[in-house]
Amino acid sequence: MGVDWLNALEDVGGRLVPAARAFVDSQHPPLPGTGATGIRWLADQLDDFIDRDTEGADDDRFVEGAGAVLGLLLIDHLGGRTRERDGCHRVQLGRFGWFDPFGTIQEALDAEDPRRCLSEYLSVAEREAAENGPVSRVVRVFADTLHRERPDLDIESQFELTVDLNNGASVDLARLERVARDQDDDAATEAARRIVSMLPGANAREETRWNEAATRLLPRLVSKNFVASLSGEQALYTDDVGADVHLALQLRYGTRARYVRSAEVDSWMLERAATRQQAIENLAAKSRSLRLQRVTPEILRVRQGDGLDGARLLLPDLAARLAQLEPGPWIASAPHRDVLLLAREGAIEELCKRAEDAARRAPHPVSAEIFAITPQGPRPLRR
Repeated sequence: MGVDWLNALEDVGGRLVPAARAFVDSQHPPLPGTGATGIRWLADQLDDFIDRDTEGADDDRFVEGAGAVLGLLLIDHLGGRTRERDGCHRVQLGRFGWFDPFGTIQEALDAEDPRRCLSEYLSVAEREAAENGPVSRVVRVFADTLHRERPDLDIESQFELTVDLNNGASVDLARLERVARDQDDDAATEAARRIVSMLPGANAREETRWNEAATRLLPRLVSKNFVASLSGEQALYTDDVGADVHLALQLRYGTRARYVRSAEVDSWMLERAATRQQAIENLAAKSRSLRLQRVTPEILRVRQGDGLDGARLLLPDLAARLAQLEPGPWIASAPHRDVLLLAREGAIEELCKRAEDAARRAPHPVSAEIFAITPQGPRPLRR
């Protein structure tokens, strides 16, 4: 069937696509199709590999390749996309479902009956997509409770059982998962209600002194719609980046983060420009080694995977770094917080298409605006 189906999944498959392509090309017989025939083919590869005398490195390569194929077969069948955080790759299925294709392949290799093990995990994947899996059910119950109890809050992003809210808070739902594991939805809802009750209220006035804030401060790009949605009571600090892109500030505490209010910035008795500069310097310290992935021959993507990639549009030395790759004008777009796309000026049409598609798919987009990267910082590109 060729690799046409893999090519069609490049935008949602991320790094799984090249790994799957290499695996498919190395196996015999060739992959006959997607869906059930593809799964049966993959199960045959499992049986064949188990019968071989292999070493640890061979096992790792097989798990990487077969896991990538499994993840993409599920995306093709159930809908979804790959997600990455801190170097960890997963497949998101539906609104809240998550699946580890690499762990599944490893478990199947270690199982007494690999085919049965694979089949059981596929059933879990289908339940995840239907919002009734071990992860998706828990997050669904939490999301429904949050909507009822705190309509001012919303889930902005999710990675497995960690959800990031639109007030900057990050919530680990592992404890709720343990409660929900053996309980019905009513009991799980009651546990979710207790978690929601502990979230800071819309009118809370959490304060952090500058000597503590200085090392925790980081920039975050937000959309004009996000800024317009803020109530006067929230009054978060924001600053224009250009066009419809704005800069907000966050204080990060490990896995938890919150936005900084305008009044809080003023209490630090610094010029606002100095506060913004401190946040950007902190981001630069986290970006000494910048990981770039070539998405197409013309498009690069920043791939740090720490939730700050979009904000790296603001790195003061970004123009100099890109000039080392190839001299001449560079352009960029940050369609959402986890994506920064880079290209040469001649690839503007392709970059626009990629940025618009990424912004359309994102649950909380920033902007598809194109910026010129200059030594003085990003500048909206006039078209």
